[in-house]
Amino acid sequence: MKKLAMLVAVGAALWLAACAYFAATQPALSFSAEELARPPAPLPKGFLWGTATSAHQIEGGNHNDWTRFEQEPGHVARGEKSGRAVDHWNRMAQDVALMSALRANAYRFSVEWSRVEPADGTWDEPAWERYGDLLRALEEARITPMVTLLHFTLPRWIADRGGVAAPDFPARFARFAAEAARRLGPRVDLWCVLNEPNVQMYLGYVVGTWPPGRQSPAEAVKAFEGLLRSHALAARVLRAGDPGAQVGVAINLVDFEPASRWSLPDWLASRLSADAFDWAFYDSIRSGRIRFKTPGFPSIDDPLPALQDSADWFGVNYYTRHLIRFAPRAVGFVSVRPGPGAQNDLGWEIRPEGLLRLLRAASSRYRLPLYVTENGIADAAGNRRGAYVRSHVYALERALAEGIPVRGYFHWSLLDNFEWAEGFAPRFGLYRVDYSTLDRSPAGGAETFTALAPP
Repeated sequence: MKKLAMLVAVGAALWLAACAYFAATQPALSFSAEELARPPAPLPKGFLWGTATSAHQIEGGNHNDWTRFEQEPGHVARGEKSGRAVDHWNRMAQDVALMSALRANAYRFSVEWSRVEPADGTWDEPAWERYGDLLRALEEARITPMVTLLHFTLPRWIADRGGVAAPDFPARFARFAAEAARRLGPRVDLWCVLNEPNVQMYLGYVVGTWPPGRQSPAEAVKAFEGLLRSHALAARVLRAGDPGAQVGVAINLVDFEPASRWSLPDWLASRLSADAFDWAFYDSIRSGRIRFKTPGFPSIDDPLPALQDSADWFGVNYYTRHLIRFAPRAVGFVSVRPGPGAQNDLGWEIRPEGLLRLLRAASSRYRLPLYVTENGIADAAGNRRGAYVRSHVYALERALAEGIPVRGYFHWSLLDNFEWAEGFAPRFGLYRVDYSTLDRSPAGGAETFTALAPP
């Protein structure tokens, strides 16, 4: 009995020591009410202060894999379809003027691949010219563009061949990137090759709620590989078109924390979740190897030298924190629940501390300039957006004071829009859109965004 008691005591001590180690390496972080109550310090001169959108969510009139997916019952809340969205395609000049009214000096938008290449190898000249008109309008307004090449949607002709998991997807995507560089490059220095490849992989191939609607860990890893190969090829052709091009990828970073800080399995599960979801893509870029290893998924570890140094900056899309519990019967052996704090209209915890923690982690991990490429709140009432913007700019202030190289912030979103499977109900826009008339009007909190613009 004494030996058993000693073993139990030693085991408990080791357990507590391991939990204490994890707590020390991932300490709790909390902003005080006093910190958040004061106005943030002015952002530095030259800091990019912008808004973000994606083509499918605002343009209207698209024909891609998502518009086809929307036709199938059960995929989009209330059976809504993107349709005319907010008709940005016909209101670009008006919307650029709205950016200027916000004192924004930057704009992140995406080129809809299915518009400019509606059939394999066939370019739509008027569509390319329309994007050129947008860039000229931004230049006249002194607004710096950041152009995203893939924001989830695919031309149907490549989706029918297997989408991002198709063997020829990287080559086809690189051809599109080269054409974008040729046509738009003279007015673009900042390129976001991919938006949230981790989300596209997870929702499209693990839970299956987004196109192509699969639930296959093996296909998810193929998608991960295809997106990495596509990025490597696209980075090469963008730089070939303009040696000064600055190339990066926007990753949806979630602030993963253990559901119990005194549960070693929860600590390990939260670390595994972060490694697989937050960091695996850029870890592969850093190492020059397509590497993915997480429980419940096939492992891959293939060299791809073209990946190394293929990113000039790291894009942080940040919205919320997740609490992770070890769950051996779940996919990836984890269960996820939102944090306990105040939530937005989608039930996502509002936690600006997570932005600072993730900026610290990304900076130390990759030693690259950082852009907050998305950050915003679903707030239909418009009574929480101002405080949300201030609190997250306070996180930026702390990061900048620590020497973290944050170069810009893009608020999601300029306009209310079609929020994928959630439809039109979530309202993220700094401008509220009347979906009957498509009239735009400032949303609650837009005045705070304007007041915080850098000099």
